[in-house]
Amino acid sequence: MRVLLAGGGTAGHTSPLLATADALRRLRPDVDITCLGTPRGLENKVVPEAGYPLELIPPVPLPRRPNADFFKVPARLRAAVRETRAVLDRVRPDVVVGYGGYVSMPLYLAVKGPTPLVIHEQNAVPGLATGLAPGLRSRWRASRTP
Repeated sequence: MRVLLAGGGTAGHTSPLLATADALRRLRPDVDITCLGTPRGLENKVVPEAGYPLELIPPVPLPRRPNADFFKVPARLRAAVRETRAVLDRVRPDVVVGYGGYVSMPLYLAVKGPTPLVIHEQNAVPGLATGLAPGLRSRWRASRTP
């Protein structure tokens, strides 16, 4: 079984990701786990130290209010989704799990076909990417269905 776990930026995302990876490894020692993150998050240190391979995509920060970066989001998101699809094509996971952070939105949009997507939210109030994910994903899926 191949699993892709995506999350990063802070310990709030990487700690549950690593706890899940370790639990999966205990339950199924033959599981193939790959992690997905961005070059600027805590995952760059803690994921390799835990012994898991880490694939990187560009971050897509979502500004909280309109500014110059707000208008860069669509292009950044398209680029990150493209790179995430390349990772998905290489890894060919049987299941994908998103834990939030800058890496999650591109993942939620890039997963296609019958691959199950699990969204893990560890906070009482969902983060921005996780909060937007269900609506974006259902709209994206509907637009891709013949």
